[in-house]
Amino acid sequence: MLQRPRRIDEPIVNGWLFVRYVVIGAYVGLVTVAGFAWWYLHYGLGCEVFSNRHPTTISMSVLVVVEMFNALNNLSEDASLLQIPPWDNRWLLAAISTSMLLHVFILYCPPAAAVFGVTGLSAAEWGAVLCLSAPVIAVDEVMKAISRRRRGFGGSSLGSRTGSSGHLLGFSSIHVHDSSAGSHGSLLAAASGKQH
Repeated sequence: MLQRPRRIDEPIVNGWLFVRYVVIGAYVGLVTVAGFAWWYLHYGLGCEVFSNRHPTTISMSVLVVVEMFNALNNLSEDASLLQIPPWDNRWLLAAISTSMLLHVFILYCPPAAAVFGVTGLSAAEWGAVLCLSAPVIAVDEVMKAISRRRRGFGGSSLGSRTGSSGHLLGFSSIHVHDSSAGSHGSLLAAASGKQH
């Protein structure tokens, strides 16, 4: 609501937003495969190469966790997580927590693990999952910074939320014709983030 309205002819997914989706999607795909490869590079190849459930479990866990981090990225199209902290949206945090609890339940509940063909992970394996997943936040922060620069927002697109006195949209004068009086009036419209 603090940003200027989109142009009437502007698509929902413009060229730059499509580029961002491609970059994030490529990163998600890369680290998902990297998680699978990491297990074999770390633990070696054995006779159980086709039956061991750890590599596929790591890949699935990377995919789940990286999307949870990416959900935090989507708190705002352009604003940094430093400007809009995750706890601003408690429902999102609740959804992420529920998703992770369900994922952990599937991994460590034997009947569920058997159904999904997964297994529990060790602390080292969870560390690898986090190391591969967390950088998606940094990747999207870079993309957001480029997006702000492209839009001309600089670093103050959410100045009102951070306590500064800058206004994103500024003031504009809208002239209205009063046909009954035969005169012109002036309506001053302001759009700012000032709280009342």
